[in-house]
Amino acid sequence: MKRNAEELIEEISDFLVVYLKSGKVGLNSFIKKTDLQISNLDQLLQIHFLLKEEVKEFVRELPALIRRFKTSTTLKQDTYHGKIKGQVNWPKTINERLAKNSKDRTIFAVNERNREYAIKENQVLLEVIQVLHSILFRTIDSEYYRKYPWFREWEELMPVLKQMLTKNVYLSRVRREQTKVTDRMIIDTLKHRNPLYRKAASILQQYRKIKEGEMNEEDIQHLLRETFVFPQNEDVLFELYWVVQLIEQNTENAHLNIMDGRNNIVAKWQDDEHLYKLYHDSAGSPELNFSVGTVEVQRHYHPFISRKLASMQKAESLARDFFGKSFDSSMYWGGRPDIIVEIYEITTNRLKKVVIGEVKHTTNIDYAIIGLRELLDYITLIKDKSGEYLDGNHGVVVKGMLFTDRVTLGRVGESSLDLNRGNDEVVYISI
Repeated sequence: MKRNAEELIEEISDFLVVYLKSGKVGLNSFIKKTDLQISNLDQLLQIHFLLKEEVKEFVRELPALIRRFKTSTTLKQDTYHGKIKGQVNWPKTINERLAKNSKDRTIFAVNERNREYAIKENQVLLEVIQVLHSILFRTIDSEYYRKYPWFREWEELMPVLKQMLTKNVYLSRVRREQTKVTDRMIIDTLKHRNPLYRKAASILQQYRKIKEGEMNEEDIQHLLRETFVFPQNEDVLFELYWVVQLIEQNTENAHLNIMDGRNNIVAKWQDDEHLYKLYHDSAGSPELNFSVGTVEVQRHYHPFISRKLASMQKAESLARDFFGKSFDSSMYWGGRPDIIVEIYEITTNRLKKVVIGEVKHTTNIDYAIIGLRELLDYITLIKDKSGEYLDGNHGVVVKGMLFTDRVTLGRVGESSLDLNRGNDEVVYISI
C-alpha cells in the first residue's frame, strides 16, 4: 500500500518550507524546526508574508475601508492687510490695530482652519501600501509567480495597490508630507478605533519584524505553518520525499534554495573533499546534457532510424499546415531526471560524479520497471557540456538510484542512501 500525502507531508514538512511551485496554501501543523540554512531567507519570508490571509484581506477591503479616511483640523491665526481669509477674530483684530495703526481699518486678525492629511495614522497606512507594492512590483518576480495557484489572488489585488498609490487623492496629499514612521506611531495606531488603521498598523509591525530580522523561532514557525504551500501532485510529493531523504542521510549542513521552478537546485553542501549540488525535476547544471539531436542520429544509417526521422519531419510539416503551429523536431531524445546529485572535487572544482534518481510512486512492478528503463536511459545517454557521452569520460562516475514505494523485489533493496558508495549502477530503494 502506497504512502498517502499526509504521511509524506508529516515526514518532510520542515524541508518543504522552501517549496513555492504549483500547490495550494494551507495550515501545516507538522513543521517543527526553523533552524535550516536557507538561501534568500528574507525573500522567502516576504513571500510567505504576502500569503497571510490577514494581508490579503486588508488589500481586498482597502477600497471600502479607505472611505473612512481620517483627517484632522488645525486652527491657525494670522493677520492680513486689505483682505480676509477665514473667520475674523474681532478681539484680536482690535488689538492688532491698536498695536500697529488704530486708524488703519484694513488690518484684520483671522482664524484659518486647515485640514491635515499627514497625521500619524495615515502615515502608517501609506507605508503599509508602499511596502506591499514594493514587494510585489520590485522585490519578487510577480510576473513569474502568476502561473502558480497560490499566487493567483494577488493578480487581482496588485491593481488595487497600484490604484491606491497613483490615483487616491488622500494618499497623494499624505505622500507630499511623508515622514519616517516610528515604532511608537505604529503602536499608537494599533489602538485606533478605525479598523483601517488597526489592520494597517498590525501588518506593518509584522513586516518590520521580518525585514529587520527580529522574528524569533516561534514567529518564523507560525508564519511558515500558516502559509505553507502544499504540493498538489502526490507523485511530486513522493519525489520530494526522496530528495529530503538524500539530504538527511548525507549531511546535517545543507543550504536549501527556494524551490520555485527556476533553476530547480534544491540544496548544496560539502564535506572535506567534495561539493554536492542536488537538483529536483531538472537536467542539472550546464555541465550536463540529457539530449540527443536528430542531426547526431542521422549520421548512422538504420532503416528504423531513417523512418523515424522521416515520420518526425512529416508530422512537423502537417502540424504547420493544419494547425499553423509546428514543434521542435531537432530533438530525437531528451530527458529530465527526477533527481540529480552532482559531486565536485573542491580542490579542482571538477565534476567527479553524477548520481541520477528516478522516482515512481507505485507498488506496481510493471510501473517500477518503466522507471528502471528510464533510469538506464539517463545513465547511458548522459553527456557532458561538450556533447561527449559520460561513459566514455573516465573522469566522471555515473550512478543511478531507483526509488519506489513498497514493491516486492527479487533481490534485497539497499537501505543506505550514501552518495559516495561505489557499488552497483542501479540501487533499488523501497520503503
